[in-house]
Amino acid sequence: MAKIKAKNIEISTGKIEEHPKVGILERIEQLKASGETNTQEFREKARELEVMLGVDTINPFGTNELDLFQENLSEMNYADMKKLAQRVGINPNYDRSTLKNILIKEFRAVNRNNHRNIMPNQVNSIILDPNNPVQAAALKILGEF
Repeated sequence: MAKIKAKNIEISTGKIEEHPKVGILERIEQLKASGETNTQEFREKARELEVMLGVDTINPFGTNELDLFQENLSEMNYADMKKLAQRVGINPNYDRSTLKNILIKEFRAVNRNNHRNIMPNQVNSIILDPNNPVQAAALKILGEF
């Protein structure tokens, strides 16, 4: 309900304030635009989006975000780190700190194109002209003709 302050006294107007709901993609974009990518809210929204997109099941590291991966690593015990190393094809027979550094290095190598890019981008479509002989050949090869 909307409230009016009058000399430190709140008076209800009986009207319910409506706040426009912002979707998860829009909120992540807002946080990126304002440079708030190192905040807890950004990490929570990114994790939520990754779960929605199934990144945790597709990516062997469980995430595309380095910050989230490092957070996950800090919560893992040594046995979990060794299992992860085996899953991603790394020799797990290192001490804990070395294995952690190797996993981070491998994460960066595998996900170098995914950093801060978990959201699907709009795809620009290409329209081929069937009257153009070169483009008609391409359409025929693609099976769209």
